[in-house]
Amino acid sequence: MSIMFEVYYRPPEDSNREAKITERVSRLGGRLSFREGTNSGASVCLTYEFDRFAEAKQAADMLRQFGEHVEGPMEYAG
Repeated sequence: MSIMFEVYYRPPEDSNREAKITERVSRLGGRLSFREGTNSGASVCLTYEFDRFAEAKQAADMLRQFGEHVEGPMEYAG
């Protein structure tokens, strides 16, 4: 069982923002597993996976403190 959360932000796409998010998440053991761009003007979605719930929760809480919109963390079989 893996743990994941998703980070959403409004367009335009921002590679610098994504790099900062990914760097912060990776310090807590997370890895970017999927990225959905803005083909239709919808939000950008970054999916991060973790091995442990505690680290995922800590990373999600930290990103929220920086103003990011985070859905999760949650368990999934992936």
